[in-house]
This record gives sequence, C-alpha cells and structure tokens, in this order.
Amino acid sequence: MEYMDRRDFLKFSATGIFSLGMASEIKAAEALRIKKPRRDSYSVVILGDTHYDTAPDTVYHTGYSDPNPTREANHRKEFARNAEMWSDRLPRLTKRAACLIDRNTRFAFQTGDLIQGDTGNVLTHKLFLDDAFNMLKDYMGPLPLVTVAGNHDYRAKNDAEAVRAYKEYMPARLSSELGVKVDGSDFSFRVGPDAYIAVDFTITDDEKVARLVEEAADARYIFILCHAPVFPYDSAKYSNWYYHGRDKSMETRNRMLKLFAKHNVIVLCGHTHTTEILDWRGYDGRISQMTMNSVWSTEKTGVYNVNAHGAEEYGKLLLSKLDAGDDEKAKAAAHRLFDEFRPGIRQYSRSAAAGSYKLNVSDEGVTVDFYVGDSTRVTETFVLR
Repeated sequence: MEYMDRRDFLKFSATGIFSLGMASEIKAAEALRIKKPRRDSYSVVILGDTHYDTAPDTVYHTGYSDPNPTREANHRKEFARNAEMWSDRLPRLTKRAACLIDRNTRFAFQTGDLIQGDTGNVLTHKLFLDDAFNMLKDYMGPLPLVTVAGNHDYRAKNDAEAVRAYKEYMPARLSSELGVKVDGSDFSFRVGPDAYIAVDFTITDDEKVARLVEEAADARYIFILCHAPVFPYDSAKYSNWYYHGRDKSMETRNRMLKLFAKHNVIVLCGHTHTTEILDWRGYDGRISQMTMNSVWSTEKTGVYNVNAHGAEEYGKLLLSKLDAGDDEKAKAAAHRLFDEFRPGIRQYSRSAAAGSYKLNVSDEGVTVDFYVGDSTRVTETFVLR
C-alpha cells in the first residue's frame, strides 16, 4: 500500500515504527507481520513555508507595529491572507502530507517560516510557535517533526524578542522530537547512513556549519536544511534573499559554496514560495537544491504550471525587469550574479505551485515527489541524485 490514511498511520506509529531509532521496530514488525524497514532506504515528508496564522489578528498580533507604515500595511495584508489560507486550503494540504507517511518514513520536515511572526512580545511569540508546532504534530502524529529558523520566525515588533523567543523554545522542542541534543538554530542529526544539517540563514554561524559539514564527511548523503536557498533566486524584488545574499558577503558565500560542493550536498529549502529545482556543478563538486512551497495562497497556486525551464531561464525575471530600466549599476551586478552560476546548471525549473513533498532516499538515488495542492496523485518527481 503506497499511502496510509490517518487511522492506519496512528495504528502503526503507536508501535514505534516511525521513530528514528530502530530498536523497537523488529518486534513491532513481527507483531504486525510486515517487512522490517531498511535503514538505508526511507522517506521524509516535507512541508514548505506554512506561515501559520488565524483570525482575528488580535490572537497573535496584538501590540505589533512597524515604524514604516507601508511595510506594516503589507504585513497586515499577509495576516488576512494567512488566516484565509488556514481556514481551508492549508488544513487540506497538511492532511494530504500526513497521508504520505508510510512505514519507511523517518521524520517530517518543515522548511521554516513556521509562523507569520509579527508579534508584540516574547510570550505571544512563544505561544505562536507552540500552537503552530502542536498543530502540525496533530497531523503528523508521533513522527518526529523538524523545522529550521525562517525570517518570519524571527519577526516581531522587536525582532530581538522574536529571536529570543525562538531560541528559548525551539531547541528544547527539537531535542525532544529527535532524541538528540539541539543546542541552537544550527544543528545536525543522522538518519541511517545520511547526515542532516540545519542551517540558520538569518543569523549565520558559518564556523559551526562548516564544522558540522566536515564531521558528516563519512555520510552517504549530506542534506542541508535551510530556510532560504544557497543560490541567488530569480525574483523581480527579492533576489538577495539567499544564503549570505542580504549581507552581501560574497567571499563568505563562496567559501561556504565551495565547502558544500566539496561534499556534494543536497539542499532542501523554502522561503521563495516556489517549487524549484536547481542542480549545479562547480568548485569540483555538485550542489543539488530543491525549493519547496506550501503557501497555498490562492486556488491558482494549487495548479502546477512551470514558468521557467532550463539554465537559460535562470535569472530572467529579475534581468528582464532591470534591462527595461535605467539603473545600469544594478543591471550589471544582476547579470554578473546570474552569469556566475548559469554555466554550472545541469537542471533548472521553477513553478509558483504550492503543495506537499515526499523525499525518497536510497542507495539508488534521491528523489522528491511533489503533490500540488491537496492532490492524491504525484504531480511531478524531481531527481536530485
């Protein structure tokens, strides 16, 4: 059976089959007369950004304000968007994701921006995180749930208070989920022969990330879990929102990309609200990046339409906009940025579609099955390795 409904999932998971550990699996498998899952072949259920929120906005946003009236108005539009989205489409999407869990699923991953953020104080921010995490756990059951820090998870009237709330709440919660010590927003854990390394792209600690990557050198595959992509992404407005893009630390960015390429990492990320694959060769190595999106903001984004395909399309959204303007400096910089990576791209496609994802990992390779909206059938399968 390819999928389980929620009742079957709870029946199996109650025996411990979905735990990262394997000690109780043998007896459980014998009792249920099922084939024992293999350590080296498994799946991960993935949700992209979720921006959990609810109406009325006084539940989580009382006391929030922004010194920039235009920015605050835009944020309040997002509150309404999220509340409408979570009143119907996102519960359907999340229920669909839970149905992807089978006896080989090891954990669920959410790519950051778990919540909308934009709170008024530390206590409300912690409540927001706790409510969102518990809500996803209601769908995923005992399956370990992992998330990474997103920019919205750090956003409040006073961002420092949001950061404090996140770092006081999330490491302890993730330690409990994974059964390993999580001591910050950059951490690692193992699943069978593979290493998973969570990276905080907003508050970067490159030395720690580099150490975690080097320590994982013996892994079959190294997965980088990061809210934002590690390559510049094609956006007419926000192309600098990638790993070390906002701080413009190109030397540091390149140092980390060289490290990632040396270890042939696979990046699993979100942030851009797109379903996108970018497979790149450079620095004598390879980086495969899958960007995932669960912001089902309109019915339109529940339809899979590819709006860019092939390396020649990489950067065209931004470049077309700039080429039509008079800012020669920005135009030249953008061309240099995308021209730097385009020759190394072996696979590239982008869609605005939202949905849920199933990562499949084995000796034979790594693939991602995408289910647009709440579709019961695979919409597209992306080959990462």
